Amino acid sequence: MFKKELSAYFSSATAAVSIGIFLCFAAMFLFVLPSQYNVLDAGYASLDPLFELAPWLYLFLIPALTMRSFAEEFRLGTFDLLLSKPVSPIKLLLSKYFAALVLVVLALLPTLFYLLPVCLLGSPQGNMDFGAFWGSFIGLILLAAAYVSIGIFTSTLGENQVVAFILAALLCFLAFYGFEFVAGMVDNPTVADLLSKFSLSYHYDAVSRGVIDSFDLVYFLSILVLFLFMAYLSLYKKGVKPFAISLVLLVAVNIFSANFFFRLDLTSEKRYSLSQQTKTLLRNTDEKIKADIYLSGDLNVGFLRLQKAVTDMLREMDAYSRKGVSVTYINPSEAANQEARNARYAELQQKGLQPSMVYERDASGNMQQKIVFPWAALSINADTVYVNLLQNIEGHSGAENLNISIESLEYSLTDAIRILSNKNPERVAFIEGHGEWDEAHVYSITEALSKYYYVDRGAISGNVAELLPYKVLIIAGPIEPFTETEKYALDQYIMSGGRVLFLIDGVLTDETTAYVADLNLSDQLFTYGVRINPLLLLDTDCAIVPINMAPQGQNSQFEPDSWYYAPLLKGNEQSVICKNLSRIKADFCSPIDFVGNDSIQRTVLLTTAGNTGFERAPAPIRSDIFALSPSSDFFAYRNAPVAVMLEGSFRSVFANRLAPEGCSSPFTKKNKTDDTSKIIVVADGDIISNALTNQNGEYQALPLGYDRYMNTTFSNKDFLLNAVNYLADDEGWMSLRGRELKLRLLDKEKLYAQKTTWQVLCVIIPLVIFLSICGNYYLIRRKSFRN
Repeated sequence: MFKKELSAYFSSATAAVSIGIFLCFAAMFLFVLPSQYNVLDAGYASLDPLFELAPWLYLFLIPALTMRSFAEEFRLGTFDLLLSKPVSPIKLLLSKYFAALVLVVLALLPTLFYLLPVCLLGSPQGNMDFGAFWGSFIGLILLAAAYVSIGIFTSTLGENQVVAFILAALLCFLAFYGFEFVAGMVDNPTVADLLSKFSLSYHYDAVSRGVIDSFDLVYFLSILVLFLFMAYLSLYKKGVKPFAISLVLLVAVNIFSANFFFRLDLTSEKRYSLSQQTKTLLRNTDEKIKADIYLSGDLNVGFLRLQKAVTDMLREMDAYSRKGVSVTYINPSEAANQEARNARYAELQQKGLQPSMVYERDASGNMQQKIVFPWAALSINADTVYVNLLQNIEGHSGAENLNISIESLEYSLTDAIRILSNKNPERVAFIEGHGEWDEAHVYSITEALSKYYYVDRGAISGNVAELLPYKVLIIAGPIEPFTETEKYALDQYIMSGGRVLFLIDGVLTDETTAYVADLNLSDQLFTYGVRINPLLLLDTDCAIVPINMAPQGQNSQFEPDSWYYAPLLKGNEQSVICKNLSRIKADFCSPIDFVGNDSIQRTVLLTTAGNTGFERAPAPIRSDIFALSPSSDFFAYRNAPVAVMLEGSFRSVFANRLAPEGCSSPFTKKNKTDDTSKIIVVADGDIISNALTNQNGEYQALPLGYDRYMNTTFSNKDFLLNAVNYLADDEGWMSLRGRELKLRLLDKEKLYAQKTTWQVLCVIIPLVIFLSICGNYYLIRRKSFRN
């Protein structure tokens, strides 16, 4: 029966024409016509558009192939003859089903040719995620299996093939998109999520990413069984009761599989595999997580890719969340008129959601400006945290920044969830008493830290117990020396596992002179493995300041010039603290050396980025600074370390010394840390200070890292926030910042030279392959008849 059905399909002009149209439309949309599905225009070495387009092309192809299955038998009166054959009803039904499914798979095989141009045009060649492709291809076959079962069912309803075609197309569309469409009209997030999970598109989207989930497999199998069973009931007039029973059983199986599932991530970088920390967080979150995505509307290919990545990540989180994650898309540009649209934009910006301006050409070649809000709002109960989905890092291309944004999604989203679900924050403290920066000058970083921690300020006494409740201590720009009693308390705090962020200058300055900073901490830091040199650092990659170039007595004429004393530091991209940060602005900083025991793990975090020179303190501030040429022999060094991290078991600076008088501790003096600890040393106290502006007699803090002369915000706040988070992190959350996804692009030069050739080949070759299959089948069949 199977051979008979397959032979009938190959003998049918309808099947050949349908498959030919399917292949032509697929090639035209994917390689020729300008649209969001065009692989060559998108510029990515990926065939994801094929898997987005195929479900809609299936709506024509599969109903056209299945409409004759039983309708033709009814029309010709041969169905009763089939019943007289020694073939069970189930075998008869399955033979027709598998014949149609095999034909659909054969129709898909020529599309494998599309791999060739994507691989050959990749930069470098073969720069494609084949695991994700084959996983997505499996998704196409599963969707075809579900559509074919629907088509077989509609073919059993009568002898009119046209009616069977229309009903199949309609039911396939409703099964694929209907539930999701209704879910979008429901205000209740829980009901909307439940409805969307009944949709074929929900499960197909999951599989088409390259992730094989047992829940999705059970769903596709359930759709297949349900419609084939309905076809059986329709053919043999079995009534409604068996259908109701089977429907209840299938729903029960799906509910069970939704709670007990396994998944296989076929992508090469395991991009859809959540970390164990994330899974634990989601399982321990007792409330439903609501996500409002503002990255919506008329988006270009790059932002559509980011939007899809956000959707995929939230769906992964929903699978592991105890109460689920509901997702709502909000188009900020959707408004009745321009005035309402502008009011909505202003409302979002007041909440801190800054838009991105996107410039692109329309079909006529004219440049268009679009406003995009790449933000998400995550809420638990009445608390909301806004997440910036777009990492816009200076020096990276648009495609690179989008890829970095996708890399950062798990960390960014879980970071917001941790803030929302953190009921008992750790405590951190700024140390006072040595001329450190006051509250106003560290307001920006304090505000950022307060989302994660209770932030205190206080002086160090001789009582070590007062420091132990704090996870991290921050020493921000002291200018007066520490006493031995304070050093002892700080040392024993570190020996007890405490973490410290030192932001201290090796050289202090006034208006005319640079002099050695005597903070009485050098021996302590030396014992821990680091030395801040009493050198003043100048670098050619530095901030710009306005200089009055007018002769004395004339009107001021300011021009920008390099201020070598304010280097723009680069971060170590191998460190999760500095990964994907732009430059960090320093001011009158010093270089750092590692010393002592190699058993301590030592990592350079920040270095100079240009050509570097040093001046040993004490020394005057150079009066010829603006006349100093960047090509001067003075700038003879590069990559001078300015910030470092130490991890391991530290030796006490008081190991061979008595505790100073006036000290108290809840334990006997420790000469070594009981366990590993962490210290970060930055040889610049200014790096944490935000500028102040006077408005109407009131001082207001500017964002940390903002340079009013350059009108740029550097990454000082992100660096310091990451540094404190890393010091306080015992669960490995910061490791999520180190995630890397390979950027897979097409070679623009090859694409420009070969585009037309590949467009022609992608239209013709798949058709030739299919015709070859048909021709070979015809020759084999003709030969068998002759024999």
